[in-house]
Amino acid sequence: MLATLCCIVPVRADTATENRVKASFVFNFLKYVEWPAAAMSGSDIRVCGLGQQPLSGELQQLQGRQAQGHAIQVRAPVRPDEWRDCHVLFVPASEQRQVDAVLRAVGQTPVLTVSDSADFAQTGGIIGLKPSAGRIRFDINLGNARRASLNMSSHLLRLAEEVRQ
Repeated sequence: MLATLCCIVPVRADTATENRVKASFVFNFLKYVEWPAAAMSGSDIRVCGLGQQPLSGELQQLQGRQAQGHAIQVRAPVRPDEWRDCHVLFVPASEQRQVDAVLRAVGQTPVLTVSDSADFAQTGGIIGLKPSAGRIRFDINLGNARRASLNMSSHLLRLAEEVRQ
């Protein structure tokens, strides 16, 4: 599994390929993040996305797949009153104007916030996807993850380009 997360493959200018890679990252994050038992009381892991077609619909490819013994349920778009019900909330760069509202709304609830907006992990999010030398990489804000009661695998932390405390 770790090898699939390491597939920090070169990304051509092809947006569809880039979005597919980003959706794969989201799927692999599910394998290396631990939510509190109370947050996992349901049978599904809810992956939510803002906007009509987050990652051009590539998140929908995760629907029904398994992670940590739970089926993945993808919901996009989600309304603000649903944000706290998500295990993962993906905020695409196209929805950057909502980042502050999202981070205030989810607060310290166990919601893994992920975005491809510039400097997302540095400005309050948990995982920020970013292009780096023609590849997709990611930064982690470990302090924000801890405040959300999320445990990050040491394997995931080692793969991050930057880990902020």
